[in-house]
Amino acid sequence: MSDEHTYESIYVARQPILDADDETWGYMMLFRDSGNAERAIFSSNSEATMNLVANLPLCGGACGNQACLLIHFTPEDIIRGTPHAIPCDNTVIILEEMVDPDETLIVALGDLIIDGFRLAINNFEGKPGCERLADLADTLIVDISGKSEEDLKTIVDKAGKFDIPRLVAKRVETIEDLKRAKATGFSLFNGYYFKRPQIEGGRKISSVKATRLKLFEIIEKDEPDFDALAPAIEADVAISYRLLNFLNTANFSFATKVTSIKQAVVLAGWKPIRNWLRLIILTDLTPSEKTLELSYTSAHRAKLFETAALGSGYEEESDRLFIIGLFSLLDAMLDTKMEEITDHLPVDSEIKNTLCGKKTKYTPWLELAQAIEESDWDKVSDRAKALNLLPGTVAVSYQHAFSWVDAFFAAKPGV
Repeated sequence: MSDEHTYESIYVARQPILDADDETWGYMMLFRDSGNAERAIFSSNSEATMNLVANLPLCGGACGNQACLLIHFTPEDIIRGTPHAIPCDNTVIILEEMVDPDETLIVALGDLIIDGFRLAINNFEGKPGCERLADLADTLIVDISGKSEEDLKTIVDKAGKFDIPRLVAKRVETIEDLKRAKATGFSLFNGYYFKRPQIEGGRKISSVKATRLKLFEIIEKDEPDFDALAPAIEADVAISYRLLNFLNTANFSFATKVTSIKQAVVLAGWKPIRNWLRLIILTDLTPSEKTLELSYTSAHRAKLFETAALGSGYEEESDRLFIIGLFSLLDAMLDTKMEEITDHLPVDSEIKNTLCGKKTKYTPWLELAQAIEESDWDKVSDRAKALNLLPGTVAVSYQHAFSWVDAFFAAKPGV
């Protein structure tokens, strides 16, 4: 088996589906380039689905217990009963809209629905002959790209004939797309807009946020300053609480329970404690009305970069790569221009330039993360090769990052 096949089979990418309040309803689970089977390295879509199902546990914790997982299946997968390999409680089967489906498929779908699975029809347009599938579905997914408001109203009207409770607008990439989808009756939304929202109006960083950012002045010093760090953490009750909860999770397995900040600093070490503090501060900066998706994605990028750097010739860059990943979506999180945000960050000019979208030696790392998140495996392979990263290194780092970030968010109160 080639490196490319090993590389492809390991990845399980996911994209959030959000409701009108920016709350996560579910995740679109991806395993190849969107809608283009010819570019998938698998010999068939069924093979791709089997690889996805086999590797789904690798990121199961990252998806949460309540969110739905929407997974593509082929008619052959349905007839063979492939969905039974995964829990039905939060699984939504995605099937492409098709004209005059075979009776065997209809019966198999009916059995799966009786067992607790749900059905979503992908790329729904309400074509004649597709009624039997729509009658079984409780979710319809519509690609709004290139469609006018009139086009979308026509599709929504056709959907109304089937009493479908959920309409998902996918490929929502701009605020205009979102407004058009809401105006025509969609209740759920998926697309690039939600991963990096378009800024509709800048907002100044508040004095509270600026004060919180000042903690970075301590943790970003070239030389460890334990004497200054412990008192600074202890002065912030919220950060102290989160840090102690985080370090006492099973993920770290310290011999004794961590009961004080000084003890935490000594046991964890300067670099790990600094990275966890960066993440804690970052999530505190996220406005309460924002979804956690941006925080989660940023943290995952940070740990992915750091882990992949170790043992790949980038050891000296691992810390810088961590912070680039962690801050890479900060403009979307704060609805503020990145240039303004970086004025408050004690990082060097090359990191600032990278975050502000200028081409630097770190830019390929961000492009790698974006390609993984968009399930563009050709681009993933290209960027990994450009960085001299082995496919296995990227894959293992990707999975490890999920475990690390899950441990952090599991330790946050109220999450």
